[in-house]
Order: sequence, then C-alpha cells, then structure tokens
Amino acid sequence: MYISRKAIIWGLALIILLGSGYYIWQKQPAWLQNTLSTASPGQTNATEEGSLSAPSTVALLSADQILSSVSASGNIALANEIYVTADVDGQVIDVYASVGDNVQAGEALVRLRTTDLERTAKNAELSVSAAKNQLTQASEETGAAEIAVAQANLLEAQENLADVQAGPSDEELAAARSSASAAWNNVSELQAGASQEELTQLGASLRKAEVTLADAQRAYDQIAWQGNAGASSQASDLQTATIEYESANAAYVEATAPPAASELQSALSSAQSAQASLGELENSPTPAEIAAAQAQVTDAESTLADLLAGPDAAEIESARISLEQALLDLEAAYANLDAATIRAPVDGALLTLDAIAGQKLSNNATVATMADITDLKLTIQVAEVDIAQVEVGQNAAIEISALTGQTFSGVVTSVAPAAESDSSVVTYDVTIQLTAGDLTKVRPGMTAVATIENSSAAQEGALLAPSNALHSAGGQTTVTVVRNGAAVNVPVATGSIQGEWTVITSSDLQAGDLVVGSTTAPSSESNSGFMGGRPPDGGLGGPPAGGMGGASNRGN
Repeated sequence: MYISRKAIIWGLALIILLGSGYYIWQKQPAWLQNTLSTASPGQTNATEEGSLSAPSTVALLSADQILSSVSASGNIALANEIYVTADVDGQVIDVYASVGDNVQAGEALVRLRTTDLERTAKNAELSVSAAKNQLTQASEETGAAEIAVAQANLLEAQENLADVQAGPSDEELAAARSSASAAWNNVSELQAGASQEELTQLGASLRKAEVTLADAQRAYDQIAWQGNAGASSQASDLQTATIEYESANAAYVEATAPPAASELQSALSSAQSAQASLGELENSPTPAEIAAAQAQVTDAESTLADLLAGPDAAEIESARISLEQALLDLEAAYANLDAATIRAPVDGALLTLDAIAGQKLSNNATVATMADITDLKLTIQVAEVDIAQVEVGQNAAIEISALTGQTFSGVVTSVAPAAESDSSVVTYDVTIQLTAGDLTKVRPGMTAVATIENSSAAQEGALLAPSNALHSAGGQTTVTVVRNGAAVNVPVATGSIQGEWTVITSSDLQAGDLVVGSTTAPSSESNSGFMGGRPPDGGLGGPPAGGMGGASNRGN
C-alpha cells in the first residue's frame, strides 16, 4: 500500500509530541501528579487515601510587617581616650593646664628642662659641620701647588733612599773615627791626671809667683806709711803679683787633684756615643735602614698618585654617608628638644594630668589622659537568639535616664565576634556610636536604653521565605510557588538571613503566596522580637519568636 511522504511526517510528529508529554508528566513530583489528577484548583494540602502525601507549603510573609526593633540598656562611655606620654626624660619646669580644661591640638601642657637636650643639639650641629667639611675636602680637585709639594717630597725620599743604599763616604768615616779617638783620649787624660812634666812646670810657676809676690809685698811695705801709698806703683805691682800667684796656685791644685766623678762620667758618655756613631757608619746600610727609606718613597709615591687621580669615589660616598648620619642625629636632637614641651595631640578635655613642677618624668611615662567628651558610645548586650539580626550600620534611638524627654541618635559600629556568658545567658556586645543630638549634657557612665531599627531587613516590598525553600542553580536562586495546582519556579533576589527565614524580593511574588518549604518552629501568636508574629493564611510554619533575652526588651 502506498503511504504519502506527508503522512509519514505527520505521524512522526505525533509520536514525538506524545512522548514529550509523557516524559514531562513523569518528571513532575508525585504529589503534584496526584494533585493535578484528583484535587480541585487551589487545594494545596489535599490527599486521598492510598495516594502520595503532598510536601509542606508555607505562605510568604511581608518582611516590613514582621521585622521590628530591639531595645537594650547599657552605660554611656567615651568612644576614645588619648594617652599623652613623654617622649624624653626630663624634669618638669612648668605646667600650663589643669584637669577639666578644654585644650586645642598642639597646645602646651607641660614643659621639661632642656639643658642637656640643648647641649646634645649643639653637638649634633657641630657634627654636621664637620661632616660637611669632610665631604667638601673629599670632593675637591687637587691644586697645582699641592701636587708640586708631593712631587718634591717624593724626590727627597728617593734621594734619601739612594744615600742610604750607597752607605757612608770615606770622609764621613774618617771624621767619625777622629771624633771617637779624641773622646777616648779625653777619658784617658782625666783618669791619668797631670803628667810629671806638667806638675814640674806648674810647681816652678807657683814658686816664681810666690817670690814675685814676696818682693812686691816688701816694696809696698816700705812706702805703706805714705798717704798716697794706694796709688803708688808698689801697690799696683802688689796687686798684679797677688793675681798671678792665685792663678798659679789654682792651676797647681787642679792638676794635682783627682778628676770629679761627674766630669769623668760625661767624658765617658761622649766617648761611647762617638764610638756608637762610628759603628753605625761602619755597618751601614742595614736592611732596616734600607726598608725604612724605601717605605718613605712608597708613601710619597702613593700620596702623589692620589693627588693626580683626583677625588676618590669611595671616599666621597663615605663622607656623604657620614653627613647623612649626622643630619639624622641632628634631626633627632631637634625632635627631642621640641618634645620637651609636651603638647595636646588632639582637641579635647583633660581627664587626668600627672605632672607637677620639679617632678622627674621618664620616657614613655603617661603624663595626661584626654578625650573628646562629645565623642560617646553605648555598649549593650544582645541575646544569642537575636545577634544574627544586628548588623553594623543599623540606626538606633537612644534614651538616657538622666535626660528625660530627649532622644539621641546613634549607629551600630561593631558587633562582638565572641560571646559573653553570665549565669547561662549568652550575649554579644554591640557598640553604638552616638551621632546626633545635643551631647553637651551627656556624661560617661549615664544609663541609657538603645532601640535598634532593623531597617536593613525590613526594606520595602521584601518578603520572608523559609531558607530551605530556596534553590540555587546556574548562579540563579529560585523558589517553587504553587499556583492553581501547578508548581512554578520563580527567580528571587536574596537578602539577610533571619534565623531559618531569608529575606527575598521578586516582582512576581507577594505576601501569602505558597512556596514549597517548611520551618521547624510551629505556628504561634507573638508580638515581640525581630521575627515575632504568625504567618498569614495559615501556613504550617512561622518565624521563630525572637528578642534580646535577658538584658534586652523587645517590641514592634
């Protein structure tokens, strides 16, 4: 039998369509298959005897109707205390402020004695000047006059080396031998004393002088009675004869007396020195003399080479480093001198001041404590069941017991990561910074109550869905919504997690929509806490009752 090609195509299409429909039906959950085949439209929990039970569905909640605020009490405290310390050791000379004073940043509080610091700074200045001079000298080019002097020194050293290597001349040796011989002859003469011939001659001269003196004395005695005897020739002859006798007698006494020990020692030393000089000449040049002369030549050559080469790069760098170190020392000395005046680091009030005139302060000693008394914070304790609802940045309204009728604004600045446990109550410290209001009358230690607004969770149009109703795949999060007996996957954007609930937003959803999911807490009536309240439309689970527990007060 002939079958047209067109009929074959239509047959294949029908088979594919029926197969696809069956596949889709098989992929539906059993509860939905049962519901779609037996239940009337809008029925969500209906079951028949012997059929599969449908999973739980929960109605979406309006977040802005459920989420609320939390209140807790605490004590006002300064947000930041500044400790003013001494940066140098010293004795207090002046104190310029008192506890309770409001001071400006940079205002002097205490002055220390600066005598030692000034001396250190002066020494540092001198070190800088010396280092600058050293760098200048190292960088200077060598002048012609300096090179000429170095060349002359080298020539002199070379000539000296040649002289040393040549040794002494014959004339120098002869002169040295003559000096040594004369010196030893003098020693011998002193030791031997005068010769017999000299003594005979000196004795004859002495006797002759005695005769002459006696004759002159007799001649003078004959005229001594005359009035002008002193001016006579006889008187003159007597005087001359007396002088000659005394001279002859002294010469004879000296010749016959033994030599003095000091004179003999001096003559002996001179002879030994002359002999040593002769020995050095006879033994020269020695290796040591040649080496010393050669060293002088080497030094002179090195000096001249350095001058001709110009400034040395390594020497310049060393001088530059020395100057930098000296400048750093000077900077530190100036800083220490300035630190002798202890100043307020910030604007604020002096809470403490531990300094009196004459007191010794050591480096790093705390001199004062100060703070901005309008920079205040409040720390409260939040129960563990509610801490997940508190976030940094949330606004808070603060009421202070001592200032009735006034409300101050604040913002959460920190949430403690670790818990505090007291009497089996687990809490977390939450810090709130006071940000607005007239804070001039607010004092640290005052008791206050803070009410935290959970605005980040209660955004407009936000809904609450059980966290287990959310499914993520391919970078997209969806919830399964039951509408008119059919399951529909709806994309959502997620927000904060509120216990076992999650804040979601979607333009395709509204409060009361049923989603496939469940909660562990049973439905209950509650009007307290962040998450208090029963879900509308009779869902099977509601948000858990919250609240601060223990130290907190809860309310919508």
